[in-house]
Amino acid sequence: MKDIKVSLNDKILVQNIQNIRSKMPTDCKLCAVVKCNAYGHGINAVCKIIYKYADYFAVANNFEAVHLKRKFLDKNILVLGGLSTYYLRPAIKLGIEITVSSIDELTQLQKTAQKLNKQALIHLKVNTGMNRIGIDCTNSLRKILNILPNLPNIKLVGIYSHLGEGENLKRTNLQIEKFNNFLAYIPNGITKHLCNSTFYLNKSSCYDMVRVGIGLYGYDFPDVNPCLQIDARIVEIKSINKGDYIGYGNKHKAKRNMKIATLSIGYGEGLVRQWANGGYVLINGKKAKFCANICMDMSMVDITEIDANINDYATILGKNGNNEINANEIAKVCNTIPYEILTNFKKINR
Repeated sequence: MKDIKVSLNDKILVQNIQNIRSKMPTDCKLCAVVKCNAYGHGINAVCKIIYKYADYFAVANNFEAVHLKRKFLDKNILVLGGLSTYYLRPAIKLGIEITVSSIDELTQLQKTAQKLNKQALIHLKVNTGMNRIGIDCTNSLRKILNILPNLPNIKLVGIYSHLGEGENLKRTNLQIEKFNNFLAYIPNGITKHLCNSTFYLNKSSCYDMVRVGIGLYGYDFPDVNPCLQIDARIVEIKSINKGDYIGYGNKHKAKRNMKIATLSIGYGEGLVRQWANGGYVLINGKKAKFCANICMDMSMVDITEIDANINDYATILGKNGNNEINANEIAKVCNTIPYEILTNFKKINR
């Protein structure tokens, strides 16, 4: 028996991307963001399922891009992270589209592509207010555009920016205004993209392509549902007397006679430790609360009122009976965001 079972509901995933597509302008491309092992959902499985619905796959770095391109040779793949020499040569050879934010990066890329006798495909990243990476002003953009004709091994195929807060319309509108100022210098035929899952319902700002990440996996977007299921095996059941300590430290002391189950999952597999503070799992359709600190590869829950056996499975994320646990619920208790909860599971979902 597997200690941890991870499954992806392909029907829900397809429904999600179809619902997202239905809200987009018909002539707009969809870029599925699958970085960090598809937000913990398993990049190979996700890309295979949504292959025919997505025009682009976007990843964080060259390593992810090369891995993916070798499996999906005819799919456009964009690296969203800053320029890195790590796996840069195979990325150029495979025609992966690379983000560039400065003249220095362009020069470096030109030298590498020239040595390979290849043409590097680039998207220019402009900074409209996120202040992470990107070209900071139109003067810098104009300088880059002026030198591009002198770089025969570089081909500009796209320009984009990133929104910092979809719900803050004042900030978002200012970013859109700045993006439009950058676009005034961009020639026709270049793919323009700005909007993401949390804001692209504003169709006037969809441009040529929309990047969809968390919405694809069932969060922060209308008419989508979580598609990841994670279950952990019960490896031990113990009877605990009132006054006994449970787990590490002196914080958790049984207030009554209890029956507890030890699960084959811990923070080493991505289960956030803070979730023990009021969190639970689902066993045979019932909630079993954590009764100790989450350990590296095990965790303990209270099953005093639950009929369970060794080798039964506890649901960590997903549905069990009539109940369900999703990443939003865990994130709220842990004072974080669903992105962190989901990507923590990237190690176990290969």
